[in-house]
Amino acid sequence: MNRREFETPAAAEAAFYQALESADAELMQAVWDDGPDLVCVHPMWPELHGHRAIFAAWRRMFATGPHLTVSTVPVLRRQDGDLATHVVHEQLTLRGEDDDQQPPVVATNIYRHTPTGWRMILHHASPTPTVVVDEDTVLH
Repeated sequence: MNRREFETPAAAEAAFYQALESADAELMQAVWDDGPDLVCVHPMWPELHGHRAIFAAWRRMFATGPHLTVSTVPVLRRQDGDLATHVVHEQLTLRGEDDDQQPPVVATNIYRHTPTGWRMILHHASPTPTVVVDEDTVLH
């Protein structure tokens, strides 16, 4: 595997979305850390823990080749020492489909600084809610 160095969390994130859009399993694997504490949650899927489960899922998703167009809108970027948290809205469109826009997906991406650069340790993506949440709405 080609071990790329990502100098910033933003560089790792750009590579993550490039890998997702191009169905590039090697690049996707380069983005992720290889520690035991990895977590990935795809929309409407159960959470996946650990390198083996996460990459089995990516390989299945990428088996048919590139089929997504992805654009993102940053919502939050925060870095505290060796950890960075990014929240983005992902707009995913299936290639070849009508330009029928689906609601964005909200994703939280967490990166850890390692001796070989920044690596993803968590990706959690969820469909956006269909309800309007205002400042008076109690969520918990």
